[in-house]
Order: sequence, then C-alpha cells, then structure tokens
Amino acid sequence: MNRIFTLLLAATAVASATAEFVSDGSHRVYTFQNLSSIDTSGVVKQADGSWVVNSNFTIAEGDTLRLLGGEVVKLANDVTINIDGFADLTPADTATITRSSDDALPNGFKIYGDNAQARLKHVHFEYVGISFGSNTGNLQARRCTFNDYNGQLATSATLNFSRSSHGNVVDSCTFRNGKSAAIGNGANTPIGITISNSVFYHNNTGNSNRPQLNMVCAGDYDIIISNNVVTGGQFSKVGGIGVSNLLSMNGTCKAIIERNEVTDNRYGIGITGPVNTEILDNRIVNNKYETNPMNGGSGISVYSNSKGTFAARNHIEGNLWGVTIIGNSTDVNFGRGTDESDVNYNEGLNTFVDNGNGGVRYEFYNNSANTVYAQHNNWNVASTDSADIETVVFHKADNPSLGEVIFMPAANSSSVQGVVAPAALSYQPSVGAIVLAEPAQVAVWSTTGVQVAQSRGKVAVLDVSELPAGVYVARTATHSLKFLKR
Repeated sequence: MNRIFTLLLAATAVASATAEFVSDGSHRVYTFQNLSSIDTSGVVKQADGSWVVNSNFTIAEGDTLRLLGGEVVKLANDVTINIDGFADLTPADTATITRSSDDALPNGFKIYGDNAQARLKHVHFEYVGISFGSNTGNLQARRCTFNDYNGQLATSATLNFSRSSHGNVVDSCTFRNGKSAAIGNGANTPIGITISNSVFYHNNTGNSNRPQLNMVCAGDYDIIISNNVVTGGQFSKVGGIGVSNLLSMNGTCKAIIERNEVTDNRYGIGITGPVNTEILDNRIVNNKYETNPMNGGSGISVYSNSKGTFAARNHIEGNLWGVTIIGNSTDVNFGRGTDESDVNYNEGLNTFVDNGNGGVRYEFYNNSANTVYAQHNNWNVASTDSADIETVVFHKADNPSLGEVIFMPAANSSSVQGVVAPAALSYQPSVGAIVLAEPAQVAVWSTTGVQVAQSRGKVAVLDVSELPAGVYVARTATHSLKFLKR
C-alpha cells in the first residue's frame, strides 16, 4: 500500500510540474520577469537578457500581460500565449517578439476572452501571428511591424479576427512577407475596423486565393481602409484589397476604401456580395498577375453587389481590366448626373490608362445585365466623343445581353487637370471631416456663397459632420475642393 501511495504522489508531482500555467484572474499584472519566477510558465531568462517561452501559458480574464520597453521575447516551437484578459503590449521603447531559433515554428498570441482587450504599440513581431476574438473588447495596433508570419496560428491572416467586434484599429503599421493574408476576418464574423496609414508588402507568400487585406463587411459596423500602400509580390492568386459579404448577411455596414496605393497584385480592389461601398481617390496600378485574364486582373472588380458601389477620382492604370462589373451588381456609380444637389450625383473624374489584355484595351467591362453609370471620367482616348470612348468600353453595344454603360458626358482634359491632389485636401465621409495634408486655415462654403464652417487657425482636420447633406466647397489659401456630404 505504501508503495502504491508513493507512486501516486510521484505521478501527481510530474503532472503538476508539466501543467500549463493559468493565472488566477485576481487583477494582477504579469510581466515576463514575473512569469520567469513561475516554473510552469515556461518563461526563462537568457544570458543576453532576452526571454524564451518554452511552453504555453494563459493570462485569465481580469489579469494583464504587460510587455516592457526594449524587451526581446522568443517563442519556442508550437508555443501559444493565450490572453483572456488584457494584452498590454505597448512598451515605451520598441520591443521584439520572435522565434527562439531558426527552425522554430511558434504560433503566437490568442486573445480570446469574452471581454478581452488588446493594445499593441511599438512592437516588432516576427514569425508569429495574432488571433483576436472578443465579444465586448477590441484590438488596437499602432506603430507595429508584423514580418515573416509563418502561418502556424491561423492559415487565414497574420492578424486574424475570429469573432465579431467593433472599434478595432490598425494604424501606422507594416506587414511584410507573411505566409497568409495580412489582416482578415471570417465569412461569418463581420467586424468594425479602421486600417490606415499602413504598409502591406508581399503578403500571402503561400499564394493562396486571398487578398492581402481580406475583410468581411456585414452587421452594423463600418470598415474603413485609408491611406495605405498595398504592394503585391506579383503572386498569381493574391489580390490587393478584398471586401466581401459572401453569406449575404444583413446590416448597415459600409466599406470605405480611400486614398490607397495598390500595385503589383493579382487584382487591385475586389468587392464581392452585398456591400455598401465607396471607393475614392485610390491609385490602382499594374495589378495584372493573374495568369488567365478570364479569372481576374481587374483594377476594380464588383461582383454581385446589390447594395451599391460609388467610385470617384481613382487612377486606374496598367491592369488586365480597368473596371469589371459582374453578376447581379446594381446601383454602380462611377460618375453620374449633372445636378450636384441630386443624391445620386457623382463627379466621376476616374482616370483610365492602358488597362487591357490580349492587345485590346478594356477600360470598363460591364458583364452584368444592369445599367451602369460612368460619366465625367477621363478615358485617355484621342477625343472625348462617344465613338472613341466606345472602343475601350465593353457593354450592351458589344453584346445585347449585357447592360449599358452610360459614359457620356466624359471629363474634358481641363477638368481632369484641375482636380486637386487628394493628398492635399480631401473629404472623408466616414468621419465627416475635411483632411489636409499640411495644416492650414480652411473655410467651407455652400453653393449659394454662404460660409458655413471655418477653422480656428491652422488645422489638419476640420469636422463638418454637423453640416446638412449637400454640396460644399472647402478652401485654403492654395487649394479648393468641392465635395458632396450625404
């Protein structure tokens, strides 16, 4: 009997020594220094001052994991850090989270608790991913880099959202050479997020059928993708920016895609399913790396979108197709009307340059049965008459089963040349504000000549959200901008 009892104690001791550490939820803040004093955490300090994490551990709801300035944390093979509480990864000085050796394949961070929150700032992530799922919390990442993600934690994206949430932010971050997409969420987990001022370079090196930004827009929270640079690795299956609603979920979600530079991808911007979309002031160039033009390669592709697409002032150049409208896409507006007070008015001013394949220019291809508006645009043809523009537009005139593209009147050369560079002065409908590249004093006037708003001194942003719907002109000493507030 004594021998059996001794063996049971020994077995219990082994199990205890190898158990994964889980914090007790007593509102404690854990650092890697704290964790290194807990045997079951797997955290060990190295001679060079870095930390190696050799096994999984969990920070429970109510507790916090805090990363300190200058720290280097190395995750061993298959290691996952689970955070059900607060991920405070905001060191004052840049910290690094990477793999423990050249052959290690760590997972990264699962931040999953019902009330989990994540704040990331000044962190350099290498070879690891982040999967976020919270019912009430959100993730905000600023001034972080995410390089060489290995695809271990989630095959979908370096930064993966696994539950619906809102208030998420990715700002001034860089994603490079990830094996999967850079940012994504599931087809049934729509999120609200702003992705801004960030760089996406050569992501999805695994060349799976996903764009670098792979977002689902449904529910009642908006997706804003603005002021980013999205450069592809010339992969044959990887698009630039994709926004979809494949399950046709209900909601008021709007996708606003504005002032991005999208180059060298399979396609530039793809909209799939019912998504209320605004595509404004983007530069979409050389997205042509689909090996079969029948399968893609558009600057902008709109597929079966029944909630409306509004596009203006985009520069679309060197793609296999300029714009393609596919399936039952309705309310497609790339320029419409002459009455600026009309709710459907769109100044257009999209510029099309040398989009095509097989020796034929395809600037605009309406492969739907619906009428599409594309007025006031610059088609880069010999003259702005309908005969010349007809040569670069494919629609009802070419195939009676297709809908018409209404492209007249076109923009004249002087109106195109007079467009203010979006980077200098622009209107952001998502936040109801005039945004200036350089601080300046700015005033806003109605079309009847009444001043309706003015900044107090030089500003970078002027809030005009309280103005009623209508057409306005914003002016600084050097620039002016006509804009429609809906």
